[in-house]
Amino acid sequence: MLQMVRSAAELADAIYRLTSKFPPEEQYVMVPMLRDTSLTILEYASMGMARYDSPYRYILLSRALITLNELISHFVLCKRIGLMHRNAYEELVETAEALRDQLMSAIKSVGQLDPDIPPPF
Repeated sequence: MLQMVRSAAELADAIYRLTSKFPPEEQYVMVPMLRDTSLTILEYASMGMARYDSPYRYILLSRALITLNELISHFVLCKRIGLMHRNAYEELVETAEALRDQLMSAIKSVGQLDPDIPPPF
């Protein structure tokens, strides 16, 4: 689980570096959206790791996963409108997909520990 939080922090760091190069007109729209979303993923993953009771851990990790999917859709938009080059896009999507795998694994393990929690998908 610690690796999952590290991966979320690395993704947030990469987004901060990328968005620092965005044009000024995006400083009030796309930049905060990407940064806030990446920080939300990090927060949910961190809180999910810290919770010992299965239902809350399950909810927090599921929220991190949902927010991560939202972030990936932002990447697609950034690439389409020319804010993100192909290499940056591919690198971020690869990082996000690795984090998604980690989150899915963590969510499934919580479900196995508590039989009263339904499977996530």
